[in-house]
Amino acid sequence: MITFSSRFAALRLFAVIVCLALIIGVSTVTAQDEQTLVSSSADYIYGQSMNFNLSAGDLGDVKDVILFFRLGTSSDTYSVNIPVSPGSPIEIVYPLDLSQIRLLPFVSITYWWQINREFGSPIRVPEQVVSYVDDQFVWRQTVINDDQGGGSIRIHWTGDDTLLGEQAREVVLKMLPEIGRLIPIQQVLPFDVYIYPSTNDLNAALRLAGRESDPGQSHPDLGVALVTVINEGTAEQELRGELARELTALLLYQAFGRQSYDLPPWLSHGIAGTVRDEQDVVQGNTIRSAISTDSTIPLMDLCNGIDIDNDLALAQSESLVNYLAKIYGESAVRDLVSAFAQGTDCRTAFAQIIQQTPEQIETAWLRTQGGSQSGRTVAETALWLILVLAGFGLAGLLLLLPWRRSR
Repeated sequence: MITFSSRFAALRLFAVIVCLALIIGVSTVTAQDEQTLVSSSADYIYGQSMNFNLSAGDLGDVKDVILFFRLGTSSDTYSVNIPVSPGSPIEIVYPLDLSQIRLLPFVSITYWWQINREFGSPIRVPEQVVSYVDDQFVWRQTVINDDQGGGSIRIHWTGDDTLLGEQAREVVLKMLPEIGRLIPIQQVLPFDVYIYPSTNDLNAALRLAGRESDPGQSHPDLGVALVTVINEGTAEQELRGELARELTALLLYQAFGRQSYDLPPWLSHGIAGTVRDEQDVVQGNTIRSAISTDSTIPLMDLCNGIDIDNDLALAQSESLVNYLAKIYGESAVRDLVSAFAQGTDCRTAFAQIIQQTPEQIETAWLRTQGGSQSGRTVAETALWLILVLAGFGLAGLLLLLPWRRSR
């Protein structure tokens, strides 16, 4: 089980290293030339343009300047060689061509410069980070800090109401350990939560950055949780539903990377439904009706990756995960998650972890829900037999009455 204080241990070490690098970098520039003043910045218009800016003077004869930048957590580094006029102060505005390099929404961009001089060693301008976030809104922010100072989770929302941020904070704090009991993850990396006022606003932000979005779709590779709250009166309910989906997808991605996409959708949706901690009335009615009419979805069909795009599939996924956690323990759910992420097929995963076939699990699950295929078949047969016997009895009675009257 994850603990909040242990989520950011690695980040603390990284932060110390970065701080030392910054100190060393600044000291190098100052030692080489006490009169040197270097200014570096970046600015952007979301979905349109980004500029990297550098100004410097009194550096002597400069041959050229190299801009380096890295996107998100990628290890790939881009570089651009920028010529400068000899003897002139450096004033560079380098426009990043977003048609050539597509920036993912909400990505962090790390950039730095190297100034090569005719005489003397190169000057390295320390790394800086700019977050490429949707700038059409004025974002309010609240921060969940690690008690040990290792990192933070930042929650952003629009409007003047502080209650929404507090509600989101409470939901996040409650859900993280609950998800951690069902997903094999040791620490949670810092991330951001963005709460949009409408689905249209969120989809527009994704489209501007070249990312298409479908309703209910998560984008964990962006490293953020993207949710919408439309009605202030139902904000807490909306947050529980949307954050359950987003945080589950995000933590799965942190644990397994792109292998998390190999999980059958019923398992990830089921985990999200379990930690939502709220009964969906429509889904509850749907699954009860399906059980009573023997129209539930076979577990093997769910394992084969059918879309979880209706109330029955969602409700059944949640019910199955609840059943597995209750009967076999949360560790069994974690082991199933690991097995599926590693590419294990459904039958093998259940056989190795639970020692049962999907059909056996489905039958046992149905029995706990108050029905099973064999039970319903016997009941239906008995009912038809009773009706047939009653029909024969009524027919006999009708034939007997005229015979008695004739006597």
